Amino acid sequence: MRVVLLIVFGSAGTLARYALQGVVQYRSGSSFPVGTLSVNLMGCFLLGVVGQFALHHLSIPPDWRIALTIGFFGAFTTFSTFGWETIRMLEDGEWGRAGLYMSLSVVGGLLLVKIGMTLADRF
Repeated sequence: MRVVLLIVFGSAGTLARYALQGVVQYRSGSSFPVGTLSVNLMGCFLLGVVGQFALHHLSIPPDWRIALTIGFFGAFTTFSTFGWETIRMLEDGEWGRAGLYMSLSVVGGLLLVKIGMTLADRF
């Protein structure tokens, strides 16, 4: 059952990432990878909320916690794409943009995980 849930939730996470990243990137009209950044930050926040809530409320069975956290959010966040885009910026000599992207992704991601956890504790 667990593997089936991982497949289903992983597929859903992949599709959600593809749709959101594309829409945000297109609407921003920017060459800066704002779509990937948005997905990573949102994924960090939502994983903080869902992960923390699932740990403190036994109403979510273990298989479903794994499906949500590893399946959906594992497929939804795009950290490997973040690495690729950062290296490309560095190779193109865009040190400032790469630094900004790395800082926003890492610091913003950590901050949003903590905010998500704090909000989950209030439920």
